[in-house]
Amino acid sequence: MKLLTIVLGVSLLNSIVTAAGIYGQICDPSPFYDQLTWQHNDACGSIYLFCDPSSRKCNYIGCTNSDYTKGWNTNILPYPSRCGPNTYCPDNRSKCTPTVPTNAVCEMQRDDECQGNNAICLNGICNIKGVPLDGKCGNDTTQYVSYDAEGDAELQTIVRDNCTDGTYCVNEACVSSKANGATCSQDRECISNTCNPDGMCVNGPDVFHQIAAWLWGVLGASVFVFILIVLLLLWALQRYQSKKEHEKVGKFFGDNEEFAKYAMLDHDEDSYYDDDTAGLQPPPSIGGGGRNSSVSDFDAKRASMVYLTTPDYAKSSSLSLGHHGSTTKLPMQASPRASGAFAHPPHPSAGSHHNLPNNIG
Repeated sequence: MKLLTIVLGVSLLNSIVTAAGIYGQICDPSPFYDQLTWQHNDACGSIYLFCDPSSRKCNYIGCTNSDYTKGWNTNILPYPSRCGPNTYCPDNRSKCTPTVPTNAVCEMQRDDECQGNNAICLNGICNIKGVPLDGKCGNDTTQYVSYDAEGDAELQTIVRDNCTDGTYCVNEACVSSKANGATCSQDRECISNTCNPDGMCVNGPDVFHQIAAWLWGVLGASVFVFILIVLLLLWALQRYQSKKEHEKVGKFFGDNEEFAKYAMLDHDEDSYYDDDTAGLQPPPSIGGGGRNSSVSDFDAKRASMVYLTTPDYAKSSSLSLGHHGSTTKLPMQASPRASGAFAHPPHPSAGSHHNLPNNIG
């Protein structure tokens, strides 16, 4: 097991050495920068290595100033961490180093190497960016080449000074910055810190733009109108649904009323027939006294209710053929109650039934 671990370690080390190419090689620790881009270059020539001044040999880097390095392979070497507060990672990325005080040496335009919140690195020396208006100031000028999205080279000129905000350094004296609309050649000349390509001070893209009062009014009115339209649509929908429900309820009770009218008409017609229909009389529990109870007593109890009983189909057919047909299909206009022209059938005592036996009474 130990032998396997040693073999794997040696294999990984060989892959790192092969990838770096010059690990452990003697090098010159003196820093140098590309004169076009001012990018720091190391004598070891690898993204994984730096020239260690203590040994003058290429060693693995110990920190980084960015979260991404192009071409870095974590299988070869884990990505280094960034430095914490009050420390910085130098350009050679050797290791995290404590920040330096004012008037100490710093690397080119590395303000983060200087102590203090308003520190600035001018001409390789840490300074405080706090010279007031009309005070004596200093600056440094850096020109470098950058490349745009199309790959074309552009010459950039950066001038930095140690004047306070709202001022900039001209001829070693701090003067007031220019307002928007004034001509300029550098961002530092504008109070907005933005000089557009046309040479005019303007607000930067990250500056909050104040919205006019009338725009707020239009926005508020639009929101109010939208809410009002929604409420009106909900009200119209509620009215429509309520109307439909009322129509359903009205139809339901209207059908019940028609059914009650037909049932009462059937009852009125049946009350004029002879005792052949006596089998349709209500039971004693409803009629109040059975067959011996009076007709007026039965009608008073029956006038306010509709009941069903088992029909006698033979008698029903005889009554339908002999008198008025099916009472359930009788139209309202032909009803004796509706027309008022109903003629009472002759009473049995008047001789309307000639075939009755003569032994009555």
